[in-house]
Formats: sequence, C-alpha cells, structure tokens
Amino acid sequence: MKIGTKEEHIEIEELERNPEGSPCAGDVNVSVALALQAFSGSYDGVWLELPEMERFIAELKTLDKKRNGSAKISSMSPDEFSFEIRSSDSLGHMEIEVQLHRYQYSGPKYWPIYLKGGFETQPETIRQLISCFKALTN
Repeated sequence: MKIGTKEEHIEIEELERNPEGSPCAGDVNVSVALALQAFSGSYDGVWLELPEMERFIAELKTLDKKRNGSAKISSMSPDEFSFEIRSSDSLGHMEIEVQLHRYQYSGPKYWPIYLKGGFETQPETIRQLISCFKALTN
C-alpha cells in the first residue's frame, strides 16, 4: 500500500506473518518506506501486533464516519514506527504524521536515525488504510 504523492508518501508492505498456533499469532513484519520531499528512509524490521492493528482499524472506521479526531498505530518496539492520521480542521481535511526510527551501526557505536514528518491527504485515504490493515490482519 502506498499513500500520498511522489514527493510525500508512505509505503507499507507485508513481509512475514506469525502463523496460527505460534506465539504472537497474527503479528506482522512490514517494510515501511517514507518520503518527505528531499528526505526519505525505509526499514524492513517493523513488527505490528494483531490487537494493535485491530484497534487501529476500529479507530479508522470511527474517523471515517465522523471526519474528526485521529487514528494512530505504533510498532511493537517503542519509537521504531508510529503512524497517525487525523483531521486538520473542522472541514474534514486530513493529515498524516509518521515517525520511522532505526539504528545505524558504525564501528563500535550505533547511531539513532529518525525520520519524522507529515503531509496532507484526502479523506478517502481513511478507507484505503482500512482495506490495507484488514488485509494485514487476515
């Protein structure tokens, strides 16, 4: 799933799913690519928990009906990935805020790298997100 424009977008792709009967069944490993104009980054080690995705879908459905408020999801590892879609005004315009974080290992040190920002989006994006995350939970 890719949302946004060529210059500002997020792309989420399923890589691996914990099978039924295993610990953490239904949890999904995704690749996240983020472009914010001249800045971009990607990470293929983001894990999303099934209950967190189900809660996010419920928030998205409420946001789609009311066009007011927000829906947010975060990765299992704190601060590694967060995604929020929210209304930006009383007219129902939407915006997305994303944070992607990972470490770069260089010699004996590891350096934190953050890419955080956002962009405006259309209200129809909410339904795209519902479809995408339903696919990740099935």
